[in-house]
Amino acid sequence: MGWWIERAKGMSRGGWAGFLAVVVLAGAGLFVAGARWVNTSPNRCATCHPVLTELWSQSQGHPADRVTCYQCHAQHAELPESLNVFGYVRDRLIPEKYAAFEDRVEARCEGCHSDIRTREKENRKLIRINHKVHLADADPQGRPLNLGCLDCHRSIAHDKAEVPTWRPRMYGCFTGDCHRKDRNKDNCRRCHYQQLAEPGAQVL
Repeated sequence: MGWWIERAKGMSRGGWAGFLAVVVLAGAGLFVAGARWVNTSPNRCATCHPVLTELWSQSQGHPADRVTCYQCHAQHAELPESLNVFGYVRDRLIPEKYAAFEDRVEARCEGCHSDIRTREKENRKLIRINHKVHLADADPQGRPLNLGCLDCHRSIAHDKAEVPTWRPRMYGCFTGDCHRKDRNKDNCRRCHYQQLAEPGAQVL
């Protein structure tokens, strides 16, 4: 202990300034790391939403080992839309202000799926979906469309159905005037690569 005191007495102003700078930077780094761990830990969400957290951990569309709660639900300041550089850095380092509003979640989708509006076919083996058509401002007849990701992928990470899936459900495709002409047992191949329904089966 005496050695440290003698060492401190012999330090120059520059030495003290460097020492204090290291202490401040180390403290700030530890604070940010701790705050980030607390604010992004799934355990924090699970305290209030244990069922949803469990469903998310089993999700096929957004599995827990690849997507975290804050990526979809935390507030994100965006550049250059927002000129708040401090807010942008803060939101990246310490995500906060969690919410499940559609506008919040919808805005996050295209952050990861940036090419989705130009994708004309899905690279899946089960169904074929033209995202470019569904996310256009109007349909081929010129009628305005107002579709977003959640209109088809409502259960993207917290599916409560008996058979979980992140894909759009058939009854959703036939809601209102959407795809009414396709509602027959002979037209399954328009959306499905394989004929899944038995001949004569009722299409819901």
